[in-house]
Amino acid sequence: MSNIHGPKASKRRLLMSVTTSILLYGAEVWADALRKDKYSRKMTGVQYQSALRVSSSYRTVSKPAIMVIAGIITIALLACENKYIFERKIEVGKAATKEKARSRNTEHWKTRWTNETRERWISQLTNSIAPW
Repeated sequence: MSNIHGPKASKRRLLMSVTTSILLYGAEVWADALRKDKYSRKMTGVQYQSALRVSSSYRTVSKPAIMVIAGIITIALLACENKYIFERKIEVGKAATKEKARSRNTEHWKTRWTNETRERWISQLTNSIAPW
């Protein structure tokens, strides 16, 4: 998809959600495998390409910055979230577990973003990740 005269941002975001769903298939089982850098890089690469298309950005933007601009939580965090929900949904209930897992992920994403050394000029544009 080119950045000019292509699908609108809403259609690109829909395609991104489909890609994320495909990537997260069975994440409850293989989420721990993303701790290895080899697997994490492959999955993040696919997500990075989709995030570039959603935000209509160039490939020179760093991965953490494009994820914030596109408003996409990294695949490793989403896989861990799915595993957390799967393991604890019986104890507390699925809705409460989902809410807690998403808030944990958002906080973890915020700390990753504040500790990131690349693309610090974007942090001046995005004071908070929550609206993005």
